[in-house]
Amino acid sequence: MNRFLLNLATALVAGVVCSQALAQDAEATAAQPDADSIVVQIEGQVLNPGTFAFPPGSRLSQASATGQVSSNAWFLGAALLRESAIEPQVRLKAGVIFELEVNAVHAKATGNAGLLELAERLYAVVAPMPVTGRVTAEMNPLAQLLLPNNDLLEDGDRLLYPLRGEQVRVLGAVEEDCVLAHVPGMQPVDYLDSCTRHPMADPSHVYLIQPNGSVDRAPVAAWNIRPANVATGAVIYVPLRRNMLSPETTGFNEDMAALLATQYQLGGRFGE
Repeated sequence: MNRFLLNLATALVAGVVCSQALAQDAEATAAQPDADSIVVQIEGQVLNPGTFAFPPGSRLSQASATGQVSSNAWFLGAALLRESAIEPQVRLKAGVIFELEVNAVHAKATGNAGLLELAERLYAVVAPMPVTGRVTAEMNPLAQLLLPNNDLLEDGDRLLYPLRGEQVRVLGAVEEDCVLAHVPGMQPVDYLDSCTRHPMADPSHVYLIQPNGSVDRAPVAAWNIRPANVATGAVIYVPLRRNMLSPETTGFNEDMAALLATQYQLGGRFGE
């Protein structure tokens, strides 16, 4: 074994040992939590699910080591749900519902049947959505060994590790919401070929919401198209034409995409 491989192996072993030691410390604290403890729930594809108390300053790697994340877990689709994110997401959801109501009124006033139909259909989708508190975070235990990927834990955090998803969901300004099989290498526009866009759809771009909660604008028109990676479990939101929306809701599509990014269950296999 050359020196580089030896150093790499040593570093990985040290990282595993360190994580195991931290996990043991955290589990010992879990048995006797105190007022300063950070209480975290770990669920899904883990060998040691449950609720644990960690000392202040603990990080994601300690939680994943304590939960003993299974090799079956789907890291890209895993979710960190955070209580501190609940309040802003309550406001976000309320804002999206208000924007849909405003656009329904605007559609009736302008005789825009297409906008009215979409506003009512999207309202029916958004209204029952849970406020999850989902935030973007690195959920791969190995990647968490790098400090920039290893966020501090917060009291009330929940870590959910699902099985791998095998689908792509398309919704928004489409004739009907679609759940399609994921095909490696397929582009957003290819999925749109299987999910007919609504006449009210913006033809220039879609919002690509990856299973880790990141959001990107993906150009899909002939004049601006460029390659985009659509991961399994992704959600493609087709925006409404901005010039058809009520002038008071020009940011609706951005808000809708941001709300969808918190809905980890849309592209994942949670609950199995």
